[in-house]
Amino acid sequence: MEEEQPIQALTDETVLALSLARPSLYQTIIDRYEAAFLRRARKIIGPREEAQDIVVETFTKIYFHADKFQFQPGASFRSWAYKILFNTSLSYYRQLKRREARQM
Repeated sequence: MEEEQPIQALTDETVLALSLARPSLYQTIIDRYEAAFLRRARKIIGPREEAQDIVVETFTKIYFHADKFQFQPGASFRSWAYKILFNTSLSYYRQLKRREARQM
């Protein structure tokens, strides 16, 4: 009988696929990426409290679209996840700029 690997030893792609059946495993993805996502979001929108909202929204989008992720040569879960983070951050940034412009 083959022994199961610890969850930390599995690739992001594998953890994401397994989390569809066992949602509690998704915490592993969050643990791996949360700090880096927060740093990246802050680089895009600045040191605003909305950066945490962006990260939460990003993780939500990743999970709800996990079934659409397909491994492709030259592309990884990491690049896919960062693309979602970038797009979410950019949307927030645009909203913030529109709000600021209206307040002037």
